[in-house]
Formats: sequence, structure tokens, C-alpha cells
Amino acid sequence: MENDQQGRVGAALRGGGDESVRLFVELRQRQKGAFSRTQALAHGITDKVLQRRCRVRQLQRVHHGVYVDFTGPLPWETRMWAAWLACGPEAALTGKTALRYYGLEGDWDDNDPIHLAVPHARRLDRRGKIRVTRWRELDARLHPTRKPPTVRLEVALLTTASRERETARQAAMLLDACRQRRTTPQRLLAELESLGQLAGRDGIRQILLDAVDGVQSFLEQCYLRRVERAHGLPTADRQVRAVTAADSTTADHSGTAESTTTPPASPSTRVVYRDVEYSPYGVIVELDGRLGHSDALSRWRDMSRDNAAATSGKLTLRFGYQLVSHPCETAAQVVTALRHRGWTGAPRLCSPTCALGEDPVRIRGGKYPHSGATSSPPEARNLPG
Repeated sequence: MENDQQGRVGAALRGGGDESVRLFVELRQRQKGAFSRTQALAHGITDKVLQRRCRVRQLQRVHHGVYVDFTGPLPWETRMWAAWLACGPEAALTGKTALRYYGLEGDWDDNDPIHLAVPHARRLDRRGKIRVTRWRELDARLHPTRKPPTVRLEVALLTTASRERETARQAAMLLDACRQRRTTPQRLLAELESLGQLAGRDGIRQILLDAVDGVQSFLEQCYLRRVERAHGLPTADRQVRAVTAADSTTADHSGTAESTTTPPASPSTRVVYRDVEYSPYGVIVELDGRLGHSDALSRWRDMSRDNAAATSGKLTLRFGYQLVSHPCETAAQVVTALRHRGWTGAPRLCSPTCALGEDPVRIRGGKYPHSGATSSPPEARNLPG
């Protein structure tokens, strides 16, 4: 009998054998090599066989009652399945584990703990690198078809962001998910209404309202709040779709990535998106975070985009993370450019020491001497490099 059992599990590990073995092989493949003792018993494999296979290093036990069908380090997805099996079928992926499983780009570490949620009535002991939280109404938060069970993407994003202490990290997480087109600010706002006890929900709501206005990154949010709004600049269009070519640039100013009024790109053109554009004045502001602007190819694309804008008579200002700590100097440069292009509005000082107050023309309005559609603005206070 024991030899027959050994033959069955051996066939299961090799992928041969009868129908029960075939189903067990398929199960392990879906679970990236992980399986539970309960699943093994259901397919005719006894505890004695499992123990023997572990001794000869054909299996390894990773949690109580959970095995994998290979030896050596466990890939992240195998760890994830094993953790879920260890916590039982009522558990669900949550937190950063759910975000990674949904395919969001991020600075993931294969050694990070696996985050799981269980119904509030359950209590589990600590299990290695598994972090378990107890949720009320967990069933109502689950994705309808994901296996293993996983909370909805919006729920995972909002609850994970709420645990970040810094607003900047909350904004980066939420806005990056929208930028990757995994969800939308509107869907996140709707989900937020169902999470009445979520910590920091007012701050998160404001981040999402900024995203509705077209903000797609933390840097864009800083520009909107600390530069444009804080200093009374005119309201800009955001994420303006433009088709660039060697000799022309056409754009629509709807501020949405889905606009259909811009001519489609052809083999001799390409579509770009302007971060911020003051359309009536022909002033573009590009905000260069590290992602997407760090390599030589990206810098070349940025220069080509700026040159295309210049050939159409537009002025491009480019800022990086300096604006986070120097918003007033950034505003001073933008106001100078807008003044040159005909803006006569009245910016405001955000504080008694605001850099805008250093040049009376910026505050009172009017034009600089010899200003024109293509003239260069006078030098504003330089931002740190």
C-alpha cells in the first residue's frame, strides 16, 4: 500500500498518473507549486507519504500544513499562495500584496511580508512573514472572480495609502495607480465613500479631487497646490494631448487623455502629453520626476518635445523636485514667463517672504520692456540644481 502511495505522489510530482493525480498536478500549477495538506489528502496522498517526501527533499513544508513541490528559495507568487493556504479559504489578499498581484508597478521586494485579511471574528497566530488584519464586512470588499480571494483594487489602494504617514507617499501611491490606468480617481472616490472609518480619509479625498482635475503625479500635485493655487496663477490645462512632427505641433486643450479632437499620430508624428499648459499664453510647464526622465533616451525625447513646442511659438519651462522645497521661486519664473506672453492678472504672495515680492512688475501686472511673443523672460531667482 505504501509503495502504491509513493507511486501516486511520484506521478503527481512528475505530472503523470490517473485522473486524481492529473487534477492534483493542475492544482499545484495554478498555485505556483504550493498546496495544503487538506488538498493532498483529498487527492489520495497520505500524511506518511508527505513526511517521507519531505525527508528526501522532494517537498518542503513552508507553513503548518502547507507544502511546495520543490526545494530551494520560494518565488514571490509561491510565497503568496502558501501564505493564503496557511490562513484558510476565508482569507483574502490585501495591502501591498494585493497591489502587486493586480500588476501595479512599484518598488516591490520579494522578501516583503504577505498581507492578508480575515473576517473580524477570526483570530490567527503570527506565522512567519505573514501580516494578518481582521476586517468587518470582508466579503463586501472582495473582487468577484480573483483567485486567491483578493480585495478590490480600489480598496487595497485606499487602505494601503491610509497607513502611510506622509502625504507625499499617499499621493504618489494613488496618483501612480491612476497614471498606470489601473483605476480612476472617480472609482477611488466612490470606494472612499464606503470606507467611513478609514484613517486620513479627508486628505486622501483632496488628493483624489486633484487627480480629477488632471493631476497624475506627486510632482504635479505639488505644482498645482503650492505653485499655481498658492500664488494665484491662472488655471492651466493638464495632460494636454499634442501630436508633434518635425515642423508642426497640434494640440487640443481638453485636459484629458481620451480627447478625440487631436489628429491621430502618423508614422512621421508621435503623440505627447504636456504636463501643464497655459494655453492662451503659449507657456508650457513640464514636471520631470525621476521616473520617465532619468535616462539618456528620455532626456532626448524631452528635448525634442521642447524643441517642437518652440517651433510653434511656445515657451517651455521645466522643473524637477526642486519645486517641492522652492515653490515660490518656481512661481516667480512662471509668472515672469506669463507676463512676457501677455498675462495681466494679479498673482499673490503666499507669505511675507515669498519670492514673488522681489519684482514689483510680477505683482502689479504689466509687461516687461521689449516683451513680445518670442522674447526671453528676464532671469528669475535660480532654483537649486
